Amino acid sequence: MAKETDHSTELRHGVIGTVPLAFLVIAAAAPLGACAANIPLIIGLGNGIAAPMDFLFIGVLLILFAVGYTAMSAHVTNAGAFYTYISMGLGKRLGGAAGYLAVAAYNFLTLYTAAVGGYFASDILNIELGIQVPWWILTVVLYIAVFLLGYFGIEGGTKFLMVCLVCEVVILAATDISVLVQAGPAAYTTASFDPATFFSGAPGLGIAFAFLCFIGFEATAIFGEEAKDPRRTVPRATYFAVIFVGVVYAFTAWSVIAGMGGDEIVAMAQSDQAGNIFYTVVTTYMGPIAGHVFNFFFIMSAFACWLATHNMASRYLFAFGRAGMLPKALGRTHPKHKSPYIASIVQLAFGLIVVLVCLVLGFDPYTQIGAIASAIAVVGIMTLELLVCASVLGYLRKHNHEEGYRYNVFTTTIAPLLALVGLCYIAFLVISNFALLTGLDNMVLNVIFACLMWIVGICGFVASVVKDKRGTLADPTTIEVEE
Repeated sequence: MAKETDHSTELRHGVIGTVPLAFLVIAAAAPLGACAANIPLIIGLGNGIAAPMDFLFIGVLLILFAVGYTAMSAHVTNAGAFYTYISMGLGKRLGGAAGYLAVAAYNFLTLYTAAVGGYFASDILNIELGIQVPWWILTVVLYIAVFLLGYFGIEGGTKFLMVCLVCEVVILAATDISVLVQAGPAAYTTASFDPATFFSGAPGLGIAFAFLCFIGFEATAIFGEEAKDPRRTVPRATYFAVIFVGVVYAFTAWSVIAGMGGDEIVAMAQSDQAGNIFYTVVTTYMGPIAGHVFNFFFIMSAFACWLATHNMASRYLFAFGRAGMLPKALGRTHPKHKSPYIASIVQLAFGLIVVLVCLVLGFDPYTQIGAIASAIAVVGIMTLELLVCASVLGYLRKHNHEEGYRYNVFTTTIAPLLALVGLCYIAFLVISNFALLTGLDNMVLNVIFACLMWIVGICGFVASVVKDKRGTLADPTTIEVEE
């Protein structure tokens, strides 16, 4: 183990258990925010009251993805995650390209959480307390708070995220139970799971928006170095996260539909009041006080998501700095807290600079900065997941005769192949509806933004080839840091 010097390159080992790790990545999915923001979009723009089925479909698909993903985690433990796994199966050149792609994608994801976090905080403070604070001021203040929670180590941030997630789950569960008790089981229509309903309207959009709600679950492996017994913790936390958010999303969507009625909720979801659907159900079944609680918990949900994505982005910067793919300074950890503090500073600077530049240009934090940044990030993360599926197919089949492997055909072939096909379909849906995700009418800009992550990947591949020819391309699979 490295000595605790100013140039330490180790994160703190064994500080995150299965449940805290699962909570950390579930917080990144922001269940309360995802339900309030995306369920109306699925109902209004997708396949209507089939929203619960959309969530179950994505949940099953991502469990299939997790089968191979977690199998890879049993063989190498470091913060490289996607970068490492793709290097294992497809070679370190493609792995390097994937690493640059991951760095960019998760930093864009954090840019999204920063912009919308400040926007919602400003809006809700004005509604609840009559305090008018510009969104960008709140973004700067909250970003510094996010940085400080990450700077002092993963333990404190994880405990805070657990508190936030409990609050989110409480308000969601209370809403579901209130609807179930007051509206009665008969209000829960089985038509939501009817194939005819599922394929009605625009099922592709429904599935695409449902997929967006799960972004973040795959980050369990990023924290492998800091997990207790990561070869067990990472798989358990991954499955728990997918199953938990899938069940919460599906049942909450079903409850919201039951609470308003099928025809009524579809009509509202297709109007300019779509964003108020969840709030309306909360106040209708639990009263105005619950509505105030919902608003403040919504801010907590946005902040928790922001903190989680900052931790993810900073660890990819750290992993690439340690591997020599970015400036080496990024690979240093704090001598006392063992946090990737330089990577966190860089991530903070990136987010604040981009947000402030967008402010000067007059961009809207929600409909422009947030929408565009999230769409770009989703394309990048989907591409990484597709590459992981291909990597699993190659790596596990190649090594399955060796001691310590011996996986069944479902793990080595069937699950990753089904996940690959399903993710290809979702990638097609996202790209073909990219203008809807960004909110832009300009086709040229949509094409540029849709291809941006792939351009980063291609440039990363070229850089990796050059480094490989010079003999300086790191092999992340050799960075074995588990104690």
